[in-house]
Amino acid sequence: MKLHELREAKAKKVAELRSILSAANGADLQDQAKARFDALEKECRDLDSHTERETRVAEFERQAAATPVNNGASDSFERECRSYSLLRAVGAAIGIQGVDAGREREVSQEIARRNGRNPNGIFAPLEVLQVPDRRNVEQRVVVSATSGAGAVFTEHHPEQLVDALRAASILERLGATTLRGLVGNFSAPAIDTGATAEWIADNGAITPADMDLNARTMAPKHVGTIVEFSRNMVLQSSPDVETLARNDFARALASAFDAAGLVGGGANQPAGIAATVTPTTFATPTWAEGLAMIASIATANALGGSLGWAGHPQVSKKLRSTLVAAGTDSRMIMSEPNSLYGYQYLDSTALVGNGSPSDRGIIFGNFADLLIGIWSGIDILVNPYAATPFSKGNVQIRGLMSADVVLRHEESFAYASDMNTN
Repeated sequence: MKLHELREAKAKKVAELRSILSAANGADLQDQAKARFDALEKECRDLDSHTERETRVAEFERQAAATPVNNGASDSFERECRSYSLLRAVGAAIGIQGVDAGREREVSQEIARRNGRNPNGIFAPLEVLQVPDRRNVEQRVVVSATSGAGAVFTEHHPEQLVDALRAASILERLGATTLRGLVGNFSAPAIDTGATAEWIADNGAITPADMDLNARTMAPKHVGTIVEFSRNMVLQSSPDVETLARNDFARALASAFDAAGLVGGGANQPAGIAATVTPTTFATPTWAEGLAMIASIATANALGGSLGWAGHPQVSKKLRSTLVAAGTDSRMIMSEPNSLYGYQYLDSTALVGNGSPSDRGIIFGNFADLLIGIWSGIDILVNPYAATPFSKGNVQIRGLMSADVVLRHEESFAYASDMNTN
């Protein structure tokens, strides 16, 4: 039974309990009535246990990452995408003998068929972006043996990789809605102002109230990165080396896309949450200011769905070191590292705030109302002849993807850019 069904079932049993007591009118219950009362009481307790478990599961589902829409993709195709090798695709593109990239070519052809357009190089599925969520650091040119800053050693210890720090990808973990395989511009109808009902006198007339019907649209925007691999790196067949290659290639795209969704509004970027929503304040910060952000969404009837917080790491530090009530309370505003006011909290360096040296940004909202539209896989084009990589025997790889973001309802988000994190 679903949560609302459990609550409805308990309400009916409670009503029957009340009717039994009312019928007794203060007297002791007769045997039959007492047996029925005891049975209903036990059923109510059982329903309470089921409701508690269902509530916990619902909370886990709320905190889980969004489930991407695959537009009817078959399980077999999804399995092939998960087995896609970026290094095999690159090796075949530069003509390395013995590289079997049949799966990669077939996956690319299927992505092209579904999207109605051909890649400049070869399509890679978005699964190459699904890398472990670690605060990895990243070496821009991945090499297999150097004298100093080598990232992958000839002893084959790729777990020793030292990467450059990069913003964590958090949008899908917060529950953003992903729409894959889009063709053409996307438009979804939106009712900004719905119909209203009113009480009227007998023989009175109802005041007409038209709906305000608009649309939320997305059009392809392009984000790309260029990375450089050594020839030996491409030749490696180790799964760990493949993971390093995918990490190096994917995290640049993922973090750039996350920044556009959380903030956006820059040149050629989508208009993200911070660029769309009118800022509020969480400056001091105080317990009441955070409650006001939640209340602003509740007042707009938008407090539902995949609710959560996103904030700059300096915001996390400030909230974990600020008392709920100075001088009278020992609790901090953020008492747990990934929870704030009872909702999931994740941080990202993309939320730099209003530009002041110590002011940083924080967002609260229903992230299911952030739509992520993706038009294709990642278009990978290999260039082994770029001047600098060519002289070293390396290969340069360009990755492009077409995507956009839009807010289903601005009222579903509250954003503050002014938290003083000193």
